[in-house]
Amino acid sequence: MSPRPDSSATPTGRTPRRRAVGDRAMQRALILALVVGMVLDVVVIVIAAMSSDQPALVGALIGTGLTLVVVLPTLAITFAGPRLTPVTMAATVLGSWAVKMLVVILVLIVVRDMGGVSTRWIGLALLVGAVSAVAVEVTLLARSRQPLDVEQVADPPDDQSGS
Repeated sequence: MSPRPDSSATPTGRTPRRRAVGDRAMQRALILALVVGMVLDVVVIVIAAMSSDQPALVGALIGTGLTLVVVLPTLAITFAGPRLTPVTMAATVLGSWAVKMLVVILVLIVVRDMGGVSTRWIGLALLVGAVSAVAVEVTLLARSRQPLDVEQVADPPDDQSGS
């Protein structure tokens, strides 16, 4: 079995379409999730700007930036995924998750004591943008119901030379 299941060809010489359809569904779900998250974050930024509170606006902008830190690497991985082996894909997903969390934590530590930044608005923008993006992504992926395509492994031939 090849470590890259999308590169195997059928007996007719054509590659199976099921994997490509699943990849496109994942990419569409993440793009739509990013759009929904950004639209909601723009609403948060507008509300913060209308409040005439400079720390609220700065906090909302930082929260929106952190939303992009959370969502964009996942989107990038979906486009790179079809070219990666399963092990490389797993390492990339795990590594990107760790880097995203590290960046979010470090930014929150740096700005927590700054008077010119509202941490409440950072949290609000991050919550609205990132959580809504993840919710849209989960919903769309659950609706696409991509089947698990598992190849059956043939039993190895018995070694009859030693009998």
